[in-house]
Amino acid sequence: MLEKGQRQSGFSLIELMMVVALVCVLAGMAVIMTFSSTQTAKANNAMDAVVTVLRTGRQLAISKRRNVLVTFTAPNQIQLALQTLPGETPVPPMAPVYLNDNAAGGLSFFVFPSLGDVPGGVGNDTAIKLVDTTTGGAPAAVMFNSSGTFVGSIQLPSYAGVGNNDPVNGTIFIGLPGYPNTARAITILGSTGRVRTYTYSGVWQEQ
Repeated sequence: MLEKGQRQSGFSLIELMMVVALVCVLAGMAVIMTFSSTQTAKANNAMDAVVTVLRTGRQLAISKRRNVLVTFTAPNQIQLALQTLPGETPVPPMAPVYLNDNAAGGLSFFVFPSLGDVPGGVGNDTAIKLVDTTTGGAPAAVMFNSSGTFVGSIQLPSYAGVGNNDPVNGTIFIGLPGYPNTARAITILGSTGRVRTYTYSGVWQEQ
């Protein structure tokens, strides 16, 4: 029993509602931040996968002194194939690599046209943009030759079936549709085979 002059301690209904509302807001912010972090991790992982395949293909071409065909297959597959010389036993294509291991909700080859092209890029009208530096056209297929140059080729199974060997510059855009924060780009300089990576955060920034 309260003595005269004492106030009853505790929380009013309004105070409790304010606390609950604050907890809900904080929980919502935590969920959003976690989701955003997960998307960022997926995007970076997918970008790293593309870079690894391209650099592996270039190094393999140089070390084996053979052309290495690079095939991009929508929505999210990259595959390397070592081209053998006439008379050599054909080598089966390597196992394909999938962005985010082909997991549900993973990234794919995707371009956000509204974000514009990367600095010094070759265009962003398609997710996989490859341009022959001599003709300005799109090559039938691309490969790393034995000097490490990224060039155009005719997609035939034999080493003798290569094309004009013109350097090809390219940009591979990846992302998760509807989420521009996942936009990533990988560029290839045909003459050197150099690979660069870009992320989008208001503008394209090289990593």
